[in-house]
Amino acid sequence: MTDTWRERLLPASFRGISFLIPQTSVPVGMKGQLHEFPQRDTPFFEPLGKQSQVHKMTAWVIGDDCFDRRDKLIEALGTPDAGELVHPWLGRMQVKPGECEMSHDLVGGGMITFDLTFYPDVPLKTPAARVNTQAQVVKSSESLLTSSLNRYQSAMGTVNQARLGLLQMRNSLSNVFSVVQQQFAPFVSVFTDVNGFAQSLMNSPGSLSSLFSSYFSSFSGSSFFSSRSGSGYRSAVAAATQQVGAVSSINTVSTIGGTDAVKASQATANLVQDSVLVQIGLIVSEMPVATQPESIESMPSVEQQALQPIVRPDVPVADDVIELRDHLNEAIHDASLKADPDHYLALNSFRQAVVKHLTAVAQSGVRLVDVTPPETLSALVLAYRRFGDATRAPEVVQRNRIRHPGFVPALPIKIAQR
Repeated sequence: MTDTWRERLLPASFRGISFLIPQTSVPVGMKGQLHEFPQRDTPFFEPLGKQSQVHKMTAWVIGDDCFDRRDKLIEALGTPDAGELVHPWLGRMQVKPGECEMSHDLVGGGMITFDLTFYPDVPLKTPAARVNTQAQVVKSSESLLTSSLNRYQSAMGTVNQARLGLLQMRNSLSNVFSVVQQQFAPFVSVFTDVNGFAQSLMNSPGSLSSLFSSYFSSFSGSSFFSSRSGSGYRSAVAAATQQVGAVSSINTVSTIGGTDAVKASQATANLVQDSVLVQIGLIVSEMPVATQPESIESMPSVEQQALQPIVRPDVPVADDVIELRDHLNEAIHDASLKADPDHYLALNSFRQAVVKHLTAVAQSGVRLVDVTPPETLSALVLAYRRFGDATRAPEVVQRNRIRHPGFVPALPIKIAQR
């Protein structure tokens, strides 16, 4: 047997002070503006949102202790903060007291009447600072470049150029020149081969620092990250990972040869290494913290997707980003072991900024999971069954290096969790 409406009523109170409510009212429905026009019989109502829930009620404080409860209720109504109102018909709610009126009546005896007004409490959201990790990476990259150029110029200033031998410089800088060719394409037209590279350093050591300064003045990491292609994170992570390997390959140079040749070769290797790190930082700074895509309740059929492919926002794979972060962290740490105190601070600040940003990017991404298809399937069918999105078939093929997209073997493979 269900309770009657009387049994379901709650005892009225505000901030724990009880009273009786003979009647109450609250606006409901929509507020708006009624437009009426001369010589027209069709008025137009323009909705302007829901009505504000302003509770107006008559409250009675009755009993031998009515004066004590009256004073407590007056104090409760004079408190500016929100309090709990127990509404007999509508339940518990947080409200703020507004304009109220109290009246006494000799005929009424031990009863005080209140006309109460309560406004809905909308909690203010506490402002929360959000660190722009992308901007921090850009700033730390610029600081690292400045420190690197200064270190190179200081080191080359102590080198006696007359004691530099072409053969020694060429042998020491062969790996460094290979990195320059691979990572800084515009320099290829300046240095045709390792001999020209070594001769340029011997004749005009300051020209290399000028080249890097000019290169980064117009460099943009956005060329490695293109969200329009849908593979922005993948291409950026792949490019940065390849460059991290280049950083580690020239951490030190051969110590065979004269003191000045070794010093000049190491200073050059340090400049190129730092420049690759700066380039990685600018590429990483273009990788935003992703917004998780909304789940699609009903996936269209394969035929519909063939006519109108699903547009899916680009989301990073957390495992790839974490792997890049860890390798980059190790490469920067190794480079900092041979840095002077001032340059060590620049490298360490750069390392912290990059690691912090890549951690945030990874947290916004998706993890990889191991999946074993029940039978040999095509990548298109597997992607549709797993994600409901047949256009993600190339993702499955590239991730697992499948030889033919039409035949995914019934073996464990790695695919995105969602």
